[in-house]
Amino acid sequence: MKKILIIEDDELFRETLAEKIKSENYEVLSAEDGEQGLKILNDNVDTDLIILDLVMPKMDGETFYYNMRTDLKDTIPVIIFTNLTTTAYPGKAAEFLTKSNTSLEQLMEKIKKHIGE
Repeated sequence: MKKILIIEDDELFRETLAEKIKSENYEVLSAEDGEQGLKILNDNVDTDLIILDLVMPKMDGETFYYNMRTDLKDTIPVIIFTNLTTTAYPGKAAEFLTKSNTSLEQLMEKIKKHIGE
């Protein structure tokens, strides 16, 4: 079973995403900020994909992204899923999606595109 890490500070939205992804037969890990996300990722190096918000407390998404990439985890696809419509996001991200313009079904299509199944 493929493993997806959701890093999102909005608890209700994080839980909604997790339920949708679980319903598609993926294992879901979740974190409320980048700091917690790095800890979870380090304990789950077999993670297949990360869904990352950019604006979060403690450690924002860009800082998380930089830290995970410098720890040599550069093969894990990252889908940035944020409310920001324009930003200088990390160039190696697999996708940059705006929450207000992307349905959960569209997000699932992107997940499947990047990890198969």
